[in-house]
Amino acid sequence: MNDFLNSHALQEYVVSLRRELHQHPELSMQKDWTCGRICEELSALGIPYKLAGEKNVIGRIEFGPGKKLAIRADFDALPVQETVDVPWKSTQENVMHACGHDGHTAALLGTARALLSMKNQLHGTVYLCFQQGEEAGQGADKCVEYLKAHGGVDMAIGAHLLSILDTGAIDVGPGLRANGAGIFYIDITGKGGHGSRPDLVSNVLTIACDIYQHLIAIPSNRLEAARTCVVSPCAIQAGQRYNVLPETARLEGTFRFSGDGDGKILMDKIQDTAERIAAIYGGIAKTSFETMAAYPVVNDPAATAIGQDAAMACGLRLHQLPPTSASDNFSEFLHVFPGFFCFIGSRSDREGTSGVHHASDFDFDETAMLHIVRFFCDCAERILDKT
Repeated sequence: MNDFLNSHALQEYVVSLRRELHQHPELSMQKDWTCGRICEELSALGIPYKLAGEKNVIGRIEFGPGKKLAIRADFDALPVQETVDVPWKSTQENVMHACGHDGHTAALLGTARALLSMKNQLHGTVYLCFQQGEEAGQGADKCVEYLKAHGGVDMAIGAHLLSILDTGAIDVGPGLRANGAGIFYIDITGKGGHGSRPDLVSNVLTIACDIYQHLIAIPSNRLEAARTCVVSPCAIQAGQRYNVLPETARLEGTFRFSGDGDGKILMDKIQDTAERIAAIYGGIAKTSFETMAAYPVVNDPAATAIGQDAAMACGLRLHQLPPTSASDNFSEFLHVFPGFFCFIGSRSDREGTSGVHHASDFDFDETAMLHIVRFFCDCAERILDKT
């Protein structure tokens, strides 16, 4: 490992970038400032880049002929009002980097700078994939399309800061690591009326509640037990007054699945459940879906072995977590290219903060970003080694 990877200059560079990004969060698909800042930094480093889709930024570092490696970082924030009082607090009301994506982006830019100092050790091409919209299930497809159009890559890797895991630990295991996921919307139409005569209406509240109960029973009653999945109705919207039974209602939520192809099965079950129950009460239910992660995250065993060797060489402690029902559409990279997705420990000890992702008091240990940089560089050296 070269001296620059352990330098104060690299640490200062990454931390400064992270704090700047944290102050200027942008929601999924609204990334004009962040996209421009990434492009500006790549230009300053002398790294050519292209836009894939509207705001995904793909930088390219060439070390001559050889293998190709893609490294991905996401950079969207969340609609959360930050409650942590730090000098680099979000300047945007109700928008916050509450999942660590600012750290991912800063770490990949730090990796880019470090890789440039390793040009005599590497042979091949590194694609730096800065992805917008992961929180909304967007961006990954455009990055993959770009890579395929340029001949594909031999390996794709990604990392996520995990603040429930101690700093210095890493979860990089083979096989299933996270679920695929989607969103469902069920629009229910019935017949409204007076609260005193529910016998004269087709009550959309009753329909919505009954659909809810049957949806949460899908994993245990309508799929075999080995096909682990989660169906979570999370919102019911209906009615505006205490004595008026409404004519419409909307129920929405998420579904998550661990089996490749089970997403389509769940969509069929959700739609069938909603239509059948609505019909019983004389109503109509129309279901629509959005994809968050089309596939589960499944790590390639050979690629994972490289990641584990790199982690140990960097002094990281291997920690095997069970697969999570959370999702990440980095799965779209892994569906096309061999590679792995890992979790880097980043537990924060800052007073008043928590390691709960998506929470208003979320924070992470900034030293964990240097672990990502060193880890990515060690992986690159193993994959693109000139020898």
